[in-house]
Amino acid sequence: MIKKIVFLGGPSTGKTSLCEILANQLGTITVPEYGREYWITHQVDRRLTPEQLLHIAKTQNQWEDQAISRANKFLFCDTSAFTTWHFALHYHQTALPELEKLANACWQRYDLVVLCDDDIPYDDTWERSGDANRHEFQAFNRQYLQDNNIKHIQVSGDILQRKQAVLDALSLVTKEVCTN
Repeated sequence: MIKKIVFLGGPSTGKTSLCEILANQLGTITVPEYGREYWITHQVDRRLTPEQLLHIAKTQNQWEDQAISRANKFLFCDTSAFTTWHFALHYHQTALPELEKLANACWQRYDLVVLCDDDIPYDDTWERSGDANRHEFQAFNRQYLQDNNIKHIQVSGDILQRKQAVLDALSLVTKEVCTN
């Protein structure tokens, strides 16, 4: 049985790097962030339509579902429908009902939710919207997880500290499954 781990956090909080390092160490794969790829080629004035955001969330879920058969014990997911829903709220102040439904249901898809802290230097690349936006997104993530009692771990520090925190959590998730 494959354990699915999702990584959340504002822009430039190390989600992709952490996914890749863990996948390499554990001999498995990651599901990259489809929305980033899509945004680069389809954005207009740095925005996507509500329909495009729904497409991103659906495709991300499809990529995860397809990747399960290639994974080895763990599947590391660089994002979720929740993140896409959050972008819809940020840019349009609302989300399509179907996207909201996917976001609400996404927590059932994962065995572990990892919130990457924003305590690392911001990598200011052209497709990102700035460090202030990162902190705003991070605060939203923390509050949402807390308000909705979503079990998660928060990782901080350098990449090695973050990796070890996830490995420790994975050993607990694996033990919980073995004892149930």
